[in-house]
Amino acid sequence: MPEEKDDKGFKVIDRRGVEEPLSPPSVENPPSAASEGKPSGAVPDASSGATEGNLPPGARVEGEKGRAEKGPSPLGVPRFLDLVQSLQMGAMAGLGMLQGPDGKRSPVDLPAAKDAIDLLGILQEKTKGNLTKEEEEILREGLYHLRMGYMAMIKPPPAGHGKGGNQR
Repeated sequence: MPEEKDDKGFKVIDRRGVEEPLSPPSVENPPSAASEGKPSGAVPDASSGATEGNLPPGARVEGEKGRAEKGPSPLGVPRFLDLVQSLQMGAMAGLGMLQGPDGKRSPVDLPAAKDAIDLLGILQEKTKGNLTKEEEEILREGLYHLRMGYMAMIKPPPAGHGKGGNQR
């Protein structure tokens, strides 16, 4: 239902999914609805093979839970793991775990690291049961290591429990 009309002459036009591309269309970028001679207010339907948003032709949002996501994501098609990696990198930067091109480590920012770790925890909780095995494992393992790194930063080990092994 792309258009609806109200009693008072109010007109609603649904333009979701028909955004103009940022770059000129190429072989990789299918033409938009406007360049195919369709009205600009037309909403593409799945049966015509038209794209919706930034999804490639044939891709669906629902029903791809079991699909393996290997390799880097194509430009313009973000994956769930891209979001997880972005939050993990932010937490690592806040913990001072990243090294810049000049060889210096990033400054420690514990509140920023905690925020990123907390967001990953929320993401893990809210997506429980809706992730592939790979996504679930990467999120769980990354979150565990970040939490351990954070705890090590705020609570250093007590004296005598260093790398020297058992001391009696």
